[in-house]
Amino acid sequence: MTTVIPLDQETNQLNASSQPNETNIEDYDEFRRPPILEICLKHQSATQFAIADAKVDLNKNNLCPCCGQPVILTQLPLTASILDFSFNGPGVSLYFDFLVFSSILISTFIIICGIYDIIASSLGETCQLLNELGELECIDNFYSQFAKSNQDNKDVDIAGSVLNFITTLILIVLLFLYRKRINILANKIDEKSILASDYSIIVENIPRDAKEEEIKEFFSKINNHEYKIQKICMGFQIQQYLQILKQKQDQEKTFTKILECERLGKPIPPQLPNKVDLTQTLDQLANQLDKYEENFETSFQFSGVAIISYNTEDEANAVCKFFRATRLHLILSQVMRVIGQKDIRRFRDNVIVVSKAPEPGDILWGNLGVTLLEQYKRKLITNLATIFLLGICFGILFGLSYGQFSMTDTGKGEELSQAEIIAITVLGVIASVLISIINNILAIIIRKFAELEAPATKTEYDISAAKKLGFAQFLNTAIITLIVNLVIIKEGEKSYYAVIKQGGLNQDVMLIFITNGIMPWLTSIIDPFYLYKLFMRFQIQSQGQTCNVTQQEANEHFAGPMIDLSKKYAQLGKTLLFTFFYAYLLPLGPVLSLGSLLVIYWVEKFLLLRRDSKPAPTGSEMAEEMIDFFGEFTLLLYAIGCLVWETILNETIFPLTWVQFAIAILNFLIPIDTIFDSFWKTEDISTQEFYDTQCYKFWDDYDRRNPITAEKAIETFLKNTTEAPQQQQVDGRGNIVPKFQDYKKQDKKKKNKNKNKKEN
Repeated sequence: MTTVIPLDQETNQLNASSQPNETNIEDYDEFRRPPILEICLKHQSATQFAIADAKVDLNKNNLCPCCGQPVILTQLPLTASILDFSFNGPGVSLYFDFLVFSSILISTFIIICGIYDIIASSLGETCQLLNELGELECIDNFYSQFAKSNQDNKDVDIAGSVLNFITTLILIVLLFLYRKRINILANKIDEKSILASDYSIIVENIPRDAKEEEIKEFFSKINNHEYKIQKICMGFQIQQYLQILKQKQDQEKTFTKILECERLGKPIPPQLPNKVDLTQTLDQLANQLDKYEENFETSFQFSGVAIISYNTEDEANAVCKFFRATRLHLILSQVMRVIGQKDIRRFRDNVIVVSKAPEPGDILWGNLGVTLLEQYKRKLITNLATIFLLGICFGILFGLSYGQFSMTDTGKGEELSQAEIIAITVLGVIASVLISIINNILAIIIRKFAELEAPATKTEYDISAAKKLGFAQFLNTAIITLIVNLVIIKEGEKSYYAVIKQGGLNQDVMLIFITNGIMPWLTSIIDPFYLYKLFMRFQIQSQGQTCNVTQQEANEHFAGPMIDLSKKYAQLGKTLLFTFFYAYLLPLGPVLSLGSLLVIYWVEKFLLLRRDSKPAPTGSEMAEEMIDFFGEFTLLLYAIGCLVWETILNETIFPLTWVQFAIAILNFLIPIDTIFDSFWKTEDISTQEFYDTQCYKFWDDYDRRNPITAEKAIETFLKNTTEAPQQQQVDGRGNIVPKFQDYKKQDKKKKNKNKNKKEN
């Protein structure tokens, strides 16, 4: 672990808080007014992206009554390794690693092709010759001088084509090596901590009338092997409950507005409901929620999904291996069913799906009751809606480009006035900024679409949103810009002129490169939502006992923004696709993208360690899916770009470019990820610790994440960990360790390879 620096004085003093409003765990009320500032500060500290202080005794003053997390934390330095993020699972660590790898991919192009292309383009005189001949108005500036179109394009650039081919081969090797690196990093991070997911499996498609005892009996004895089950967390269909809860939260915010108007002596807006009626509504909603929570076993229908925790990780892995079903297994299961043979892989008559459980915070409990067929229907609808949105974007950009074309269409041989040149440039800047704004709007809408698909886990949601958003933003940024510039040309004008002319493709794309290099990290720093949080924190602290917001609202304001991996990966994927598609045409563009990624890395790392709150722990699936999707598309679009630009600029294609394209197609079509998983992916080393000796160390567990059982489970957990506060400490990863135990022993690896492991 790297050297750490302490939190600010205000946060660290929470341990010795002397406020008279000290709230017991069982007395915590998320809807109380005014909020208790001590709890707000505890929640702020507990949700920071930091590690638990190893020297702190556990007691109710050092635990957040809202989320059950320790409040005495130690910040990591800005120079911390990504392996130091292991306390939050592999998800965040692998994102930063993917950010570094993206920089390596772009650097590889710059070293092999970019330097040569920039020098060759700068030595060209095509733009100057066209001006002298009077064929085209071409402004000799940096984005035309360092563009491939400025090079002598009478003959194919053989050296450039060879370098592009070599770059493609090297990128394929790098992508393969990075898949292996992800696997190694994920295993290293997993070895650093023992989590509830290590011992757990998730089972889907269980009959919905099955009871917990029946499930326990079925999964305790499999294929004549006995397995010890420690806990079963049932998933319920809770959509209606969540709707009532959200309705109550919304009504509480409305009630806050009414109280705020009364405090300031302002008239209550007519659109707000009557205070008495609203109070009655809140009481009714609270009673409905209480009835659900008190009788949840009879109030909710079982969703068919259960998380089962075994006493050892080897037992969980063995059960997963036994139920692992290929398409052939499913077909044979159907055949056995027809001929009357019993298939022990079925639960009653249902084919069950068994896999290692995701992290507790990764599960979206409200979506567990949605069937696969319903999910596929929703995905089809959201995909069609995304295509419709891109059509609207195309219309907006087409209008701006047509305005540029109208200004440049002054007749052959006529020079543009200075005012017209300025107007064309301004329209180009507006178009590039508008593309950035549209991309942000797309991010909001596509995320809503991903929610409508009702995925079972946050990782599935992030993967769906990142793929849709990244590719949609690429189409909006790169392809629509290309189509618009090649469609709106003068009659008889060459496509080559549409690239190099003033207000043409070169200018538009270079302005997009510049905008794309600034906006992502700038909008992260100047976050209006975070500024609003700061304003609300000041209001809550200054108003004191007259504050009208609820405890839950106050806690949300004091918690920092949470890193959104789907949006981050989408932005990164779009940058890769856009950069490599236009790399051949504008070799200066990848240099700008590389500089942007370096700034993004340090800005996001600073914000994560000093401002953001820690997200729920996630696994390595997100990073694996992103490298498969964006990595393969990057290679393909790089090859397509080389074909397109050679066709437009040279009106012929060098044979080696066709070979490059064929290799990229094969790489895209062949399931490289499946081949890698079959031959090179290494399995996680199982921990040899027992669940019943480790469970009290878990700061995150399934029953504490399940909305129905969370309140009671958190209360029980906090009581259990505070019964003997003088005999327990937490280590650097937030795990509880006995004080009498030699702390040096905790530094040893908790996971050892079982050399005599038997396979069932």
